[in-house]
Amino acid sequence: MHLPTLSKATTATVDLIPQLGRDGDMVLVVVMKQLFYVDRRDRLQRIDGAKLQMADELWDEDKPETSSVKVPSDVCIRKPSTDVIVAGYAQGPYLPRVKQLDVLVRVGPVKKLLRVFGTRVWYKGLTTLSLSPPEPFESIPLRWEHAFGGFDDSDLEKVIEEPRNPVGRGLARDRASLVDQAGPQIEDPTDLIINDKSRPNPAGVGALGRHWMPRRQYVGTIDDLWKKERMPLLPLDFDERYNQVAPPELITPAPLRGGEPVEVVNAGAQGSLRCELPRIAFHVGATYDDRSKKEYRSMLDTVLLLPTERRIELTWRAALLIPRPAAKLRSMQVFEKTLV
Repeated sequence: MHLPTLSKATTATVDLIPQLGRDGDMVLVVVMKQLFYVDRRDRLQRIDGAKLQMADELWDEDKPETSSVKVPSDVCIRKPSTDVIVAGYAQGPYLPRVKQLDVLVRVGPVKKLLRVFGTRVWYKGLTTLSLSPPEPFESIPLRWEHAFGGFDDSDLEKVIEEPRNPVGRGLARDRASLVDQAGPQIEDPTDLIINDKSRPNPAGVGALGRHWMPRRQYVGTIDDLWKKERMPLLPLDFDERYNQVAPPELITPAPLRGGEPVEVVNAGAQGSLRCELPRIAFHVGATYDDRSKKEYRSMLDTVLLLPTERRIELTWRAALLIPRPAAKLRSMQVFEKTLV
């Protein structure tokens, strides 16, 4: 399709993504992204480098079937609220090697506490399997592969999985197969693993995979009728909550607006990251061939924390229904406002 002329009064990255709406109408999604560096005085400094993410960036690109997401895709029409996601490492500030560490993530009204252990392996006890004492570590990636979960297709007729984290550790049809294997290293301190029969909630602060729960319950009905009558359109019962990629505890009750406090502890050698989200907003103006104008306000829908680098990447989004013919939409303007 023909994209309108774009002008912007901001240093933020601005991109346009045409999308098919639920009913087949064309929707033009405007994505605004800005990177910030958090200095030692907890002040935000704008920096360049924010890029549109057209596909999920995986922790292990060579193993897409078994790797969790490091940086999620920006491609969607709308998110109901704000995702808070962390891509980083558990690491204590200026500490030597430790055996366990608590990592805290807090942004506005949401927070998550993780307990991270050094390498542990399963060993056989009298009646169950237990985890060995943790080995010392310097840093551990905060990725879902190190949390409880798993997928076992050793019996194709009785495949088992942890749908909230199919790439994790600890789930197996034959528990004896776990002996001498690495166990989970990232846990919820209120729901710790006792033995191999434990079934804790998978603990993490990274983005969820597209086919993981709870996301996949919102994708809608994908069946033969959908393939025959609607494909490639979204199912009629598609729920926009599918587009939320953060763990449920890190999806804010209402969209963030700016000014909310941020705190990340034990996720970087340079010390805790503390600041406030910037009080800025983006507005999108659309000008049509008949010289009429319409203004749209964007929503802050993704807070990506990169604490190891002391960086924060924010993403705002606005969606415009494209009139037919698309040429009626002549130009677009994106401008930034400071909130009081």
